Amino acid sequence: MPLYGPKFPLSAGTRDTFELYDDVKQQINFYLKNLILTSPGENISAPSYGVGLRRFLFEQNIESARGSIASSISSQISKYLPYLSVEDIEVGASSKEIDTNSMFIRIIYSIPGSVVQEVFELDLNPATTIGFY
Repeated sequence: MPLYGPKFPLSAGTRDTFELYDDVKQQINFYLKNLILTSPGENISAPSYGVGLRRFLFEQNIESARGSIASSISSQISKYLPYLSVEDIEVGASSKEIDTNSMFIRIIYSIPGSVVQEVFELDLNPATTIGFY
């Protein structure tokens, strides 16, 4: 079984110095989550890296704001994760919740050379998301 990059948070590994991802989907999902939750300027070596979801924190949960988020995600993926082939990006209000302050992000992507489409989902519910702010 191939091994991939180190899992975060870093911890001592049994086969290597650090614990490693054993599935490429897990590692790509980590990269996507990191890209979405990082604000531009946080990564010193790449100052324009990150969607900066926090800057949308007090925006109205309307279609135009969700479209801006999806557009930002798309441009960041094409710049920093160019090996992903993105099929669809959906940003919406959680329909399960009465609370309109909830949001979900769903990205359907594939890896070149693979015919399988993968789905990344991030649920941003203030009641369950700790440490987002």
